[in-house]
Amino acid sequence: MLSRLLRQFLYNLIHLIVSVLVAVQNVYHQFWDIKSNLFKSEVTNNDIKIILKLITKMNKKLNHLVILADTDHHSLADLARVVIWSLIAGIPYVSFHDITGELRHNEEKLFREVERSKKGIPGFIKWSKMPDLNGYTNGVQGHTVVINIFSNSDGRPTIAQCIQDIAKGTVHCERKSSEYSAQELGKTLALYYPSIPDPDLILYSGSLCCTKGLLPWQIRLAEFIQLSLDYHITIDSYVSALYKYNKYDQRFGK
Repeated sequence: MLSRLLRQFLYNLIHLIVSVLVAVQNVYHQFWDIKSNLFKSEVTNNDIKIILKLITKMNKKLNHLVILADTDHHSLADLARVVIWSLIAGIPYVSFHDITGELRHNEEKLFREVERSKKGIPGFIKWSKMPDLNGYTNGVQGHTVVINIFSNSDGRPTIAQCIQDIAKGTVHCERKSSEYSAQELGKTLALYYPSIPDPDLILYSGSLCCTKGLLPWQIRLAEFIQLSLDYHITIDSYVSALYKYNKYDQRFGK
């Protein structure tokens, strides 16, 4: 009897502790939601100063940045700020891997949000798949950043489509023998993707680090760095991720 009462007491105690922790977590998220909404689409002068200061300390070139974009948690304003920060940092290629599939349908809205956040910051923003949505500089020399939006359909389904087109003869694929080599297939597959370098850095949010359908041979040398645990994107988390990337030393198996 006493043992059963003790188990019941421990069960209720654990349930109470978990409930309190969940309540604290909810309050924490609400606090950051309110705080982030105060300057939701603003790229401040302080942001610019922080990034320019970081650039002077970076000795590792970052050519292609990929963000695992989850529109269930990331707003268009969040993603627009990443574009502007990357423009200031001089990162030439920024790609969003659309986890939910919603971002690609809202690319024009993202473009408008980026232009609204740009506010006279010099530079050229090029949208590779939608050339009509290119934002120009204000007559002042600045960096150029190329924006791409990918999704799961650009992974295995695109490879399958490429193989089907080769079989049908609708796309030309050179081969020197009866079987295709990886290099020959790779050249043909390159026709289905924009001409951009492989990712150097992939930023993800949340507790789970997952490729989310990114092709393994494209990310074989990429670094995965957590941007935030609670899906909030701030200038501090962005700069911290770039700083960590700059400190990583790839030994390539040596």
